[in-house]
Amino acid sequence: MSLDKKALEKKALNQKEYNICFITAARSEYGLLRYLMEEIRQTPGLWLQLIVTGGHLLAEQGHTIDRILADGFQVDARIDAGLDTTSEESIAAAMGRLGEQLAAVFGRLEPDLLVVLGDRYELLPVCQTALIMQIPIAHISGGDITEGAIDDAVRNAVSMMATWHFPGTEEAAENLRRIRGSADHIWVVGEPGLDARYRIEPIARDALAADLGLDPQKKWILCTYHPVTRGSVENDLRTVDDLIQALLEAGTEYQTLFTYANADFGGAQINRRMGEAAAAHPERFRQIPSLGQQRYWSFMQEAVLVAGNSSSGILEAPFVGVPVLNIGDRQKGRYQCGNVVQCGVTGEEIREGLSRALALRVDPSDADHWGDGHTSERIARLLVEQCCGSTPLDKQVKE
Repeated sequence: MSLDKKALEKKALNQKEYNICFITAARSEYGLLRYLMEEIRQTPGLWLQLIVTGGHLLAEQGHTIDRILADGFQVDARIDAGLDTTSEESIAAAMGRLGEQLAAVFGRLEPDLLVVLGDRYELLPVCQTALIMQIPIAHISGGDITEGAIDDAVRNAVSMMATWHFPGTEEAAENLRRIRGSADHIWVVGEPGLDARYRIEPIARDALAADLGLDPQKKWILCTYHPVTRGSVENDLRTVDDLIQALLEAGTEYQTLFTYANADFGGAQINRRMGEAAAAHPERFRQIPSLGQQRYWSFMQEAVLVAGNSSSGILEAPFVGVPVLNIGDRQKGRYQCGNVVQCGVTGEEIREGLSRALALRVDPSDADHWGDGHTSERIARLLVEQCCGSTPLDKQVKE
């Protein structure tokens, strides 16, 4: 059933609010959706619904549903599909359970629109269920390219199931037009991860140091390394070992904070290896499951380097102006701003790349490539215009 038809039915019943349902399965995803959720929650005529699942419910991922609740959001459904990341088979089985439980949740909540973001594997059962139940899908950050992970295939599959598309850049929008064979219902809005820059009050360096057990006089490095899902765990662990060794060799003036890998196969092994390094060298390394948005952005602004293979180094770090060492092919295909140093996965390549990144003087000329920090406002306005009828969504002129 299309959103337009549902809108007519609701008007006939004198219902004024349209159910805009968000689903989040990972801490990074929630951080990108948070401010759009706040915009929807504060908008007359729209009713925010929230489903939480996946890594948010895992203790080993920091049980980050607690952070969602602390931010003041009401969780309409928690779906514990028994996510087990110890093998690809166990992950696939959990995704089957997720789809089964979602059918009942969608039946109860009756969303008028489902909003999803990015390329997490959880989106496959989520969007498949919505498609079959004729719930329209709005997809944020489609059209990107990340050749080094299965994310690429997931993202494109979601784009084919979605009705509305909110890519971050014109390049991504052009990819969507080519993939879908149509230019309809695609609006370039910027990447939502940048919105936190103007909405978060930074934590002072001394307060961060006290909170995280770091020396404020040292030079800080923020490091996150996720599994390369088109590779092997053994290769990832060799890369992590080489990265740890390169960070040790960089000098005692540096302290590195490791944040956990995401809930992919191999993530637990990476977290364990970095935890062992932190235990063996407490003066050089710290590890934390999740910083949360405020601490993450505050730490990034105080760091001399972001290292690893996380998308935050590609998308958000340019907006802060911090150098980035991007390791390997996980982000291959994405545009890299002038603050990014790309390197291979061998020990020699990582050491050489780290040396270049630590000496890099950042060129701010393309810092706004991924957006301007107002993406959530744009998407919310577009949704209001469609749902509440002031201007048809497909007539909206892009800013």
